[in-house]
Amino acid sequence: MGLGKTLQAISFLNYIKIRLLSPGPFLILCPLSVTDGWMHEFSKFCPSLKILRYVGDKAFRCGLRRMLCEHRGAALPFDVLLTTYDIAILDQGFLSQVPWQFTVIDEAQRLKNPSSVLYNILQNHYMMPRRLLMTGTPIQNNLSELWALMHFCMPSIFGTLEQFVSKFKDVGISSKMLNAKGQVKILKYILRAFMLRRTKSMLIHSGTLTLPPLTEVTVMVPLVPLQKKVYASILRRELPNLLALALVIQLRKACSHPYLFNGIEPEPYEEGEHLVQASGKLVVLDKLLQKLYHSGHRVLLFAQMTHTLDVIQDFLELRRYTYERLDGSVRAEERFAAIRSFSVQSSKVTEEKEVVQNGAFVFLISTRAGGTGLNLVAADTVIFYEQDWNPQVDKQALQRAHRIGQTNHVLAINLVTERSIEEVIMRRAERKLQLSYEVVGGESGIHQDKSEKGSDAPDVHSLIFGLHIFDLTDLGNESSCGVDMAQLNAMTDKVRFEINPAALFNIEKPPTSIIIDPGLDESSYLSWVEKFKEASQSNIVSLLVANKINDFKSKSLKHDDEVKKAHQKKLAKWEARGYQSLSVKDPASPMESDVMSDLGSVQFVYGDCTKPSQICQSESTVIFSTVDNSGRWGHGGMFDALSALSNSIPDAYHRAFEFGDLHLGDLHLVKLNESSRDENVAFIPQFVALAVVQSYNPRRKVPRSSISMTDLECCLSKACFSASEHSASIHMPRISYQGGAQRSEWYTVERLLRKYSSIYGVKIFVYYYRRPSQERGGES
Repeated sequence: MGLGKTLQAISFLNYIKIRLLSPGPFLILCPLSVTDGWMHEFSKFCPSLKILRYVGDKAFRCGLRRMLCEHRGAALPFDVLLTTYDIAILDQGFLSQVPWQFTVIDEAQRLKNPSSVLYNILQNHYMMPRRLLMTGTPIQNNLSELWALMHFCMPSIFGTLEQFVSKFKDVGISSKMLNAKGQVKILKYILRAFMLRRTKSMLIHSGTLTLPPLTEVTVMVPLVPLQKKVYASILRRELPNLLALALVIQLRKACSHPYLFNGIEPEPYEEGEHLVQASGKLVVLDKLLQKLYHSGHRVLLFAQMTHTLDVIQDFLELRRYTYERLDGSVRAEERFAAIRSFSVQSSKVTEEKEVVQNGAFVFLISTRAGGTGLNLVAADTVIFYEQDWNPQVDKQALQRAHRIGQTNHVLAINLVTERSIEEVIMRRAERKLQLSYEVVGGESGIHQDKSEKGSDAPDVHSLIFGLHIFDLTDLGNESSCGVDMAQLNAMTDKVRFEINPAALFNIEKPPTSIIIDPGLDESSYLSWVEKFKEASQSNIVSLLVANKINDFKSKSLKHDDEVKKAHQKKLAKWEARGYQSLSVKDPASPMESDVMSDLGSVQFVYGDCTKPSQICQSESTVIFSTVDNSGRWGHGGMFDALSALSNSIPDAYHRAFEFGDLHLGDLHLVKLNESSRDENVAFIPQFVALAVVQSYNPRRKVPRSSISMTDLECCLSKACFSASEHSASIHMPRISYQGGAQRSEWYTVERLLRKYSSIYGVKIFVYYYRRPSQERGGES
């Protein structure tokens, strides 16, 4: 990682082209974020090859295809076509017809799942007889991922997954290491024929590479009082369902910041020190960034959840630090601009010890969206605010800064909440790293404590361990839960000077494993549960006894049954009176950020959003408009424009209110009448989406409330999902923006638009309405 795989691949393609070993064309697949880096490397080191960057929206790619079709029968106008995984899937009908002489797949760990759509489309539909996979992490979780990559390259040599796993079944299991040694030796021998593996330690020891040292420091952060209350509350509420994945996610959120839960932050919300003091991690981060800023350093800050990035962004605004941000909702052009802006080496310390920061001080990055392929050597400090379950993902992210081109000592800081579920993530991460180093790392493996030998606890025990280490002694004791600021200051003072000697000489050696209590079993877990109950009852936190839990469950089931019957009765009433709800159901959970579509975009245009054909003439469209739940259709503006478009729109709104089908967060999708269409012209479906995001109460001084951002986000998610289902674009006015007075509110809306356009691959057009007087003024 960071050792020049891109340049090696470019040199290889240029060699086989110049030596006439292959005329081309060549195909390169990579993440969207790194296409800019590929173009830069080609222009710098190999300008003789003609590169076609095949990315962009649907219309732009259609123009490129039209241009390429004009060259049928003649030589193609490019040597290398550079595109992304998503486009390789979407445009497979065109791209799979080209006989690619050589294919390079960057960040090939994307192919670790042989059942994925991308894997099967490339394997079964594309003509690519010669393949080069580039990855710094061929194994991330288990051996089946390694088999997937090798089988993709050489399916005739690497047989079925069952055969491969059966042959090397003991590799990675600590209790069977004696049997596994011979299997590891055989596997390494086989891989040597197909894998070119270079590590930093190998190149540094041979004198080929000179890199500044890397120091990795783990800072164990305490929970502050508010976090302890939230953490204990989650345990209390989820105790009957301890093995649920939701429990782990909720506990991780509590470790990061309690404001990630609704209703925790003070109302009305105002920026202030309470944001920092509510989280132990943010307290430590605040101290660290102060020292790093005044020392002239620049920081990459990684987090798993975009909501966590939102909290950290508010913190950076509070401290007035400059920053850039990259996550799955940021469109391509803005990603490239942010990377270029941050990559400017413009931070220095003057003789008066004043910091000159012309560029951004912090780069906020979602690990899954920006943890691979980027070159960000302008930063010399990497902070992991949250760790990934997969340790290789964090290793990849760290290499954004510690790579060829870096001139400064790199410091990596892991913020881990002590005595919490995050310690479980550390232990699991080391077990996964152990497997990777045994098979492909060339090192002796991770140090294993004697107390851990023979222990290979399953995931259930990992979760039990995470609960078991939560300290019950100070539960509910405010004095003992407080954070010792002097201790934290001392901790941050030592961070840069506590150098790990192993990091200077053996960069790839992972940290020592956490010692696991070998006596941890069901009995010790039950003992912990009893202690938790006692601690909860003796303090503010109370735990329901078994009979109350059963009573609650029976009441809950009874309530659910009543709700179900009421819903069925309502549907029967609607059916009898001929009413059919147009409300869109909640879409399935959105995709993870690392598999989000690169095709979504938000564009700002002048015009009337009720006339989308002026922008998109040959595709389906969805007109998005906000309404309240009063049942009264308004006058003027969008209301008159929509009424003029079709009477079915206000009629649908009125009927929804009449039948009690108008609730906050509902999105009613009205399909416009087909009766008025020209029979000689192909009909293009057009929809109007009415988003119920304002409440109405005549008793209030101002009857109509402001727009609810929570309900607006729910409606935008439904609208983008519906638009993707109908292959449509969304057209809407600018919401929550009155001449710049509500700038912060509009910023929130804009982020939501970019988020869901990226998740569902939908184009959103936001209209500035040009009044007739403005148009006449412009003409004169």
